[in-house]
Amino acid sequence: MPEAATPPRSGIPRREGSAESPVDALKAIIGPLVSGRTTYVLFSGGRDSSAVLAVATRVARELGADDPIPLIGRHNDAPDSNETEWQDLVLSHLKLTQTIVRRFTGEQSLLSSRSEESLRSTGLLWPPSLHVQAAYVDDLPPGNVLSGEGGDFVIGPRRISRTADAIRARRPRETLRAAYGALAVSRWRRTAADNLQIASPWLTPEGRTMLTDVIQRMTPEPLSWSAGLRSMSESRPARMANTNFRGVFDVAGFHCENPLEHPRFVSALSATAHYWGPGNRTQMMRSLFGNLLPDRVLSRQTKASFNDVRWTHRERDFARQWSGNGVDSRFIDHDKLRDAWLSDIPPVLSDVHLHAAWLSDNNIPSVPHVA
Repeated sequence: MPEAATPPRSGIPRREGSAESPVDALKAIIGPLVSGRTTYVLFSGGRDSSAVLAVATRVARELGADDPIPLIGRHNDAPDSNETEWQDLVLSHLKLTQTIVRRFTGEQSLLSSRSEESLRSTGLLWPPSLHVQAAYVDDLPPGNVLSGEGGDFVIGPRRISRTADAIRARRPRETLRAAYGALAVSRWRRTAADNLQIASPWLTPEGRTMLTDVIQRMTPEPLSWSAGLRSMSESRPARMANTNFRGVFDVAGFHCENPLEHPRFVSALSATAHYWGPGNRTQMMRSLFGNLLPDRVLSRQTKASFNDVRWTHRERDFARQWSGNGVDSRFIDHDKLRDAWLSDIPPVLSDVHLHAAWLSDNNIPSVPHVA
């Protein structure tokens, strides 16, 4: 195998001639914010929000500015969402004492009064959970808001990653299987269609055909890890989510930034990552933030569940009473969609259909008229 095609072991070294490291890029993004108005960080305790909080804290102290203020949500009726242990670990490590804790009891669900108010004024939003995000800044003095949004996708695997991991581990058979999976575009498309159909069991035969046709016309992610990262970050879903996330806080009078999705950070990370990528997600987190956070946080494999936060009796009561309007019966089987809403763990992809159905049953346009 040519030397240029051999994947590095792991880590994110700065390339020769690279203008800035990924962490330097984050500091440059965050610096003007923490040195200006009060800066809040949406802090769940997960790896991405912990990383953003750690960098923001370091930058603020280097600039002699006030520490960022973590905004923490506690959901009394959803124990699986509890991240107190992880939050306390990070806050103690960073020596942060000022926090703002929002205690929610159903207010963050998909059809809470807050969600309904937002649906009436803005119509459908993607992702649907954005309808309740601005509740974190209610009654706070205007300022800046930082989040770890997008970290899972930016600091994560790409199309080439399984092949690179197998080569690093010197597993020839797995390397061949992974390489075939990465190179065979038809198989990539078939797998993508199969996965989406499994995640959307309410699709009719016509809906499955339409989905397959759309995927057949899609351009596969480039093989290069760096090119794949740039392609993903410039995709329509990524741009839409970022724009909408920032927009809900703009309406509330706050400037919002998602540093891990920022083009400057993506560019710096891409410039250092080479063809094969910088290793798995834990290796990347360690390389980027190893001097800022405990390894226990950086190598964490668990995630909180927020299903009970989004789905309460309100959503299920609506599902039982739903008229069947608001979603196209050519592509969606209404009974199967209702069954999904009433299941123990409703699929995430059903959330937007719930909002479309609620808007229709309440005679509200899904896209409000703007004079």
